[in-house]
Amino acid sequence: MNPFLVEPSELKIELPPWEDRDGKTWHLWITVRRQLSVGEQRKMIRSVMAVTQELPKTRGADPGKTEAKYDWLDYSFARMVAYIIDWSIAHEPEFKLPPTRVSYEKLPQDLFDVIDGALDKHESAATLEKKAPNTSNVPSAISA
Repeated sequence: MNPFLVEPSELKIELPPWEDRDGKTWHLWITVRRQLSVGEQRKMIRSVMAVTQELPKTRGADPGKTEAKYDWLDYSFARMVAYIIDWSIAHEPEFKLPPTRVSYEKLPQDLFDVIDGALDKHESAATLEKKAPNTSNVPSAISA
């Protein structure tokens, strides 16, 4: 395992039971990336960000200010696209919905919230795991 790269690794998360509008209870799961690489993280952020810069009024003048705006309403969709690899959402086994942005946008709000909440917990757990002390990698002093 190369310590300088984020190795592809998956985690299957069982979602809490979800009840559809007809009263049927579904036991669903999602498979997610354990960790995003810096490129995957930046792609996720870039998809919800717009950067603008004022043009100078005269040639040679300093450019105007640069402003970044984030569309936080799209963040949940971008995060799902970045993390979710697979899921069990299918009306029938042969009619499985693809885990794509188009599918995420068509979910009922309560099911979307269940998946979004699972991703919140996954990110929190991954952050805590990264912050845990790792004594095997503690640098030691080198004497001359």
